[in-house]
Amino acid sequence: MILYHHEHADGTGPFQKKWNEIPLFARIIHLADTIDIIGNNTGSGNNSWNFICQYLLKNRDGLFDSECVNAFFHAFTHSESFICLSDNSFEMKLWEIIPRQKQVFDWKTCKNIADFYAKIVDYKSSFTSRHSIEVAEKAAFFAQYIGYDSINVQKIYLAGALHDIGKMAVGNEILEKPDKLTDDEFSKMKNHAGYTYLILSEVNDFEEIRDWAAFHHEKLNGKGYPFGKTAAELNEPERIMACIDIYQALTEDRPYKKGLSHEKTCEMLDDMAQKGFVDSDISKKIRECFGGI
Repeated sequence: MILYHHEHADGTGPFQKKWNEIPLFARIIHLADTIDIIGNNTGSGNNSWNFICQYLLKNRDGLFDSECVNAFFHAFTHSESFICLSDNSFEMKLWEIIPRQKQVFDWKTCKNIADFYAKIVDYKSSFTSRHSIEVAEKAAFFAQYIGYDSINVQKIYLAGALHDIGKMAVGNEILEKPDKLTDDEFSKMKNHAGYTYLILSEVNDFEEIRDWAAFHHEKLNGKGYPFGKTAAELNEPERIMACIDIYQALTEDRPYKKGLSHEKTCEMLDDMAQKGFVDSDISKKIRECFGGI
């Protein structure tokens, strides 16, 4: 569906497949993608509706197949039904038509989904090609090292894999800027932790994992972000995630720097602990846990 969503019904697209060789959902995405681009350029009023109608009719059996074009006009019989797409109530109306069903997934499925999103986030920037996966693996390894049971080891793995998912809402001009960020750019960068919180809040029964993931930039002295949590408000898994994220960021190679040694990184963590940023006990245990790796 994703691979062929830019194909044309007449076979003139990138892979030269005709409409009957293209999955239906790919054809729907192609049409919706085009309509969205037109809407963004022409607005959401009657002018946009008229332009889209003319464009679809003109390109029926060319860019778009008749089946999808006819389905569009069946779904949107007049401009008012189309304009309501820009209404903030559209999503609520959609879920009234399509009921949500709560599903329970096993650990392997949850891990595969988390890894999938981690890879999307990490490959958004060339600077962090394995950061989320490495944080997940190290957090799980550390949790197991200090005696966490298997369920909590799995949960902290998921938190590690998803901790930077909010970076999907941050532009690459900021994520990949080789120079020091301006105050405004740094403010936008800091928003990623808040976005992680908002995104994971949409998943039922994910409250613990959401908090462990989203609070990885909080500091014990209350000067972290996104919520300025204090030591009294940060539990052990949240403190672990903060330390592991720092440890991984300092030790990994990036295009603009060579990763630091385990010893140098632990010295920096200890210094942060003395300044009231991170938990000193966790910093010491990280030195022990990863010292022989």
